[in-house]
Amino acid sequence: MEINKENNKQISLNLSPSSINIYYQSPLLFYLKYIAKVPDDTAVPVCYGISGSLVHECLEKYAKKEMDRDQAYTYLLTEWKTQGLYNHKDMKDCLLNPLDYLQAMIKGIEIIDQHEDHTCEETITFPLKENELLKIGIKGIIDLQATEKKSNQRVILDYKTSNSVSTDKNFERQALFYNLLLYKKKAILPSKTSLHYLKLGVAKDYIFNLNEIEEFEKELCALAETLLLFGTDIGRYPIGFIDDRFNSKKQACLREVERRNRTL
Repeated sequence: MEINKENNKQISLNLSPSSINIYYQSPLLFYLKYIAKVPDDTAVPVCYGISGSLVHECLEKYAKKEMDRDQAYTYLLTEWKTQGLYNHKDMKDCLLNPLDYLQAMIKGIEIIDQHEDHTCEETITFPLKENELLKIGIKGIIDLQATEKKSNQRVILDYKTSNSVSTDKNFERQALFYNLLLYKKKAILPSKTSLHYLKLGVAKDYIFNLNEIEEFEKELCALAETLLLFGTDIGRYPIGFIDDRFNSKKQACLREVERRNRTL
């Protein structure tokens, strides 16, 4: 599967924390999702994404003073039904408990109240690299930037509704990404970046210096150069790990694996 280049148009894509993690998991899946942009072909659990987004939405509205606590509680429970979360099953074929997410939202509200001067859901984008085929940028949406009341320091906060604290590089890379975006836009680095695991009631803090930020930018540039080199040729993208329960393009991946096996 190689992209038809007759229209001679660049394909635009952004490197984000999620897309970078997908590339490191499976360059082939990255190609199918962000370059070929093939349709989904495999059903995956959607309840986690919907419920997490709903908690984020409630916390954003609370931080912006668009809702008070009681309104946020009511909104979450109303939207839980509206968005079909009483129908979508999780990986264990069970329904999520809305009270777990209500408690997570309450914890998020407590965290917001410990901060002031909130900047919510800021989207930051910058161009990175391009050639005649691909135009690559970087893009991130930061949950919350605020001043911590007890320290009077500017911090980044990100909400997580997962059931365990990440021990891999994915979330650390996300924290680095946000710090890079802020530094490029505002020439500042936050005192820390806190990932708040709301269902667990714990936070994981990251502190980066300028050298680490600059090294990460070099990593992104090297990744972009690799993508420019691979271009729209699917055969150049390594398969990586495609047997993922959340791979919504698994059949397309398997077809490409089969094609490669036939040409050996």
